[in-house]
Amino acid sequence: MPSAVPVARYFARALLGSWEVDESRGWECRQVLSELVSNALEATGERGGADIETRGIAMMLLRFRLCAAHLVVEVRDDNAALPQVTPAALLDEGGRGLMLAESLASGWGTYVLGVGKVVWAAWDLVP
Repeated sequence: MPSAVPVARYFARALLGSWEVDESRGWECRQVLSELVSNALEATGERGGADIETRGIAMMLLRFRLCAAHLVVEVRDDNAALPQVTPAALLDEGGRGLMLAESLASGWGTYVLGVGKVVWAAWDLVP
């Protein structure tokens, strides 16, 4: 579902605005969120060329957590394969999402669930 990325970004903008998260942090979060959602779509086959009847139904969940010192965004999908940071060639269309998370977020990581995995990114909100 290609519309998942702009919908996630829109939701993040509205939520982070209501939480009064600094706009520069919000921008960083939306950039990383776009990559994590795109990766989840790829991992679940939602961006593949197969039609919906052969792909089945995939699930992806977003979770945002805010405390006084940190903002955490989690993207859950039903594929247990963990993402790998791999170098991308100059003309590659993909392969830069986790490098973007490394450069824009204070930290990122993954954990496996009973079904699927979660990829998260966090930002420090206080200097």
